[in-house]
Amino acid sequence: MRIDIEELQLYTKMPHRNFEDFIANAHQDNIDYYIRTGDEDGWFRRSSPFYIFDIAYSHNTGLYEVWYDYIKRRTDRGSSIYDLGAGIGTAEVILLKRCPSALVVDEDNLACLDFIYWRLDRRGGEISAPLKHYDYVVSIDTIQRLQPEFIKPVLKRLLSIADRCFIYINEDTRHPMFNAVPFNLENFIANNSLRYDKFHNLWDVVINE
Repeated sequence: MRIDIEELQLYTKMPHRNFEDFIANAHQDNIDYYIRTGDEDGWFRRSSPFYIFDIAYSHNTGLYEVWYDYIKRRTDRGSSIYDLGAGIGTAEVILLKRCPSALVVDEDNLACLDFIYWRLDRRGGEISAPLKHYDYVVSIDTIQRLQPEFIKPVLKRLLSIADRCFIYINEDTRHPMFNAVPFNLENFIANNSLRYDKFHNLWDVVINE
């Protein structure tokens, strides 16, 4: 998304040409980093220095903008929001316009997390401490990177701590941390929700009215 890339360039203080190279090579550089570090240290796998550029590049598509607009229009003002896998904080920046009572992020990549804090500080927003329950949960492009045995427990937790969830699970197998959901996702959501809908592969799950 244009504003993400503009702010990332401002945040990194990179010259235009150097920044374009990082963006253009982001996905492959990120994969190469994961391959070099291997699986011995999970912290390094989650904290690739190229990850922040990879997200900016991969999310610079119209579909992500459509998803975020869809979520914003269905989020009440003054509500509490939890974002699992916040990435570079695109959802946080957009949802600030809804004046949330609490905005909680969960992001393992430290460069991304610092960027989120920087972005929100520029807009007069702030990250809240975790709550026991939220009005909304958002998780875009994250669940498929969990180990298969953790996918169901994490999804069950998300559906148990919010009144409504917006979840997108990427099915692109090229990412080195990709894991397919090892069960029937639609049946699982149906059994743990009041109702649900699917908008361009974004699950819109209502748990409580």
